[in-house]
Amino acid sequence: MKLGTSLRFVFPTSANTTAMYQRMVSTLAPGTFVERPMGAFDLPTQASNLDALAIAARQAGLWALIVGDNHSIPPAYATCFQPIPTIARLSAMTGPLTVGAVLLSPFYHPLLLAEQIGTLGAFHDGPTLWIFGVGDRQGAFDAFDIDRRLRGKITDATIATVRALLDGESVTAAAGDWRVRDAMVSPLPRHRALLMVAGAAAGAVARAGRLGDGWLTSQIATDDELARQLDAYRAACARYRRRPFPVLRRDIFVAPTDKAASAHVAPILAEGYRGVSADQLLVGSPERVIDQLAAYDRRGFHHVLVRHVTGDHNALLQSFDLI
Repeated sequence: MKLGTSLRFVFPTSANTTAMYQRMVSTLAPGTFVERPMGAFDLPTQASNLDALAIAARQAGLWALIVGDNHSIPPAYATCFQPIPTIARLSAMTGPLTVGAVLLSPFYHPLLLAEQIGTLGAFHDGPTLWIFGVGDRQGAFDAFDIDRRLRGKITDATIATVRALLDGESVTAAAGDWRVRDAMVSPLPRHRALLMVAGAAAGAVARAGRLGDGWLTSQIATDDELARQLDAYRAACARYRRRPFPVLRRDIFVAPTDKAASAHVAPILAEGYRGVSADQLLVGSPERVIDQLAAYDRRGFHHVLVRHVTGDHNALLQSFDLI
C-alpha cells in the first residue's frame, strides 16, 4: 500500500473558533461532514507549519501530498488557505512526491484552472493529482451566486474540458455561467496530470468511473459503505473501459502506543470532529495502524490519503515520524 497525506487547510483565528464550530455542527444532522479548524491561531505560524509538514511528508517517503478546498470563510471564524497557491508553494519542498489538491469544481473556470495546473506542472518534476468534488456547503454556492442544483452538470463539463485542454486539444464548451471557445493552454505539464473524482454519492462514484483517472472515497464512509461503493466504481470503470484507481481517505493519528494515541484523540472527538466516529479513523500505535491499513489493502485499496486528527503541530510531526 502507498501512503499519502492530505494537509489541513482551515485553521482557527481565535479561541472562539471551536465554540462557533460546535454551534454550527449542533444545527446539522448527525454524521454531517463539516471541516473543523484546528491548529495555531497566528497566520504566519499557520503558513510556516504547512511548510514544515511538506518537508515532513517528503522525509517520511510518502506517496503524495494534497491540500483541500473551501470558499467564503469569515475571517472572524477561520483562516482558509486556497489550494492552488498553497500546493504551488509546498511543491517547492516536496521533491518528487505527487502533489495536488481537492477542487470544488463548480467554483472554477476550466480554462484558468487548466492553465494553472499546466504552470504548476511545468515547475514540478513529478506527477500532479487533481481531485474534483461537487461541493456541498450552501454558503459557498451563495457567495459565488451559483445554483447548487447544477453542480453535477457543471462538474461533468469541467472535468472533460480540463482533461482536453491538458491533453493539448482546442476546446469549445459551456456549462453553468462559463464558456470557452477554441481555447488552448500552455504550458502543458511535464507529466500527465491525474484528474480524479471524490465523493460517496452514487452520482460521484459513477462520475469517477466515467470521467476520472481515479476515485477518492469519503473519509466518513463506513467499511460496509466502502465495499458497496468500490463495487459500483469498478462496475462503472468496466462500462467505460477505464482502469480502476480507488484511493482511500482516512484520518489518522499515530503514537508510540495505542493508549497514548487514544488519549490524544479522545478529547478532540469529544469536542466534535467532522461527523466521524472512532471506527472511521486510523488511531493507534504503528503496529495497530499497519494492521488496519493491511485490511484495507486486502479489500482493494492500495493507495490511501490520510490527514492527522490533531491541531498540535509537534504531535503531528511525531505522527509523521512514526508513519
